[in-house]
Amino acid sequence: MRILITGRHVGVTDTMKEYAKTKAEKLLRFHDRATSCRVTMDVNNLDHEVEMVVDVSRGVRLVGKAEAPDMYAACDLAEQKLAQQLRRYKERLTDHHRGERRPDVDASAPDEAPAGEPEATYEDVIEEMRDGD
Repeated sequence: MRILITGRHVGVTDTMKEYAKTKAEKLLRFHDRATSCRVTMDVNNLDHEVEMVVDVSRGVRLVGKAEAPDMYAACDLAEQKLAQQLRRYKERLTDHHRGERRPDVDASAPDEAPAGEPEATYEDVIEEMRDGD
């Protein structure tokens, strides 16, 4: 996975880059087909914001955004949010309800009428209606 770490309104130190890189690499255990991850660190007044954007297969882009008084805490929160999204995404891909049957439908029962009774034809139904008058 390609990881790109940038800073907006803040100088990103080597320790911050290393911390964000380890957090981004942790996301691979939830979904191994992630192609790239962009981490953007920003400072607004006294709050630190971290935005993690992960591109996964089929053109899906997942975004985890977090705000905290500390940059490392914001990185933790963003990673947790993104991990939850990746779990849900992977569950959606693998949860196809294969092999399950509805309990009210019996697969062995044919959709036809029982063999002992012949089906009524159109003419029989019309004749019964005339006799009823």
